Amino acid sequence: MTLQPDSIGARGALARQIPSFALIGALGFCVDAGLTVLIASGLGVSPFLARLPAVVAATVATFLLNRAFTFGGRAFWLREFARYVLVAAGGQALNYAVYAAALTALGALGFGQAPAAITFSVACGAGAAMFLTFAGFRLFAFRP
Repeated sequence: MTLQPDSIGARGALARQIPSFALIGALGFCVDAGLTVLIASGLGVSPFLARLPAVVAATVATFLLNRAFTFGGRAFWLREFARYVLVAAGGQALNYAVYAAALTALGALGFGQAPAAITFSVACGAGAAMFLTFAGFRLFAFRP
């Protein structure tokens, strides 16, 4: 098999993008989980509702970081942001479904809505959505 220069460049970009995406995803997780716990525990809001503003904040933060460091935005930023939000919405639908199922299951097991249960549930949702969002961001949101 002969490698073409384009395929070598694509592999190099992918090898750089995956760890960057993972690191930025971890930062996004911290924003998401931190705000969800703060809003739910600190303000007494249902953890199911507390997730909504946390997801918005995490989406904006990860867009800015992924654009700058992971995918190197090349198009007008507002166009990329709109495509990013479309992909993120699909990922967040999966993310929230897994989050709600995990939080409900943990509640049924007697863990209630403790900060650790909320954080674990956010992690389950984020893990479920990361492959879908990486592919969508790479192939759609940040395409030239």
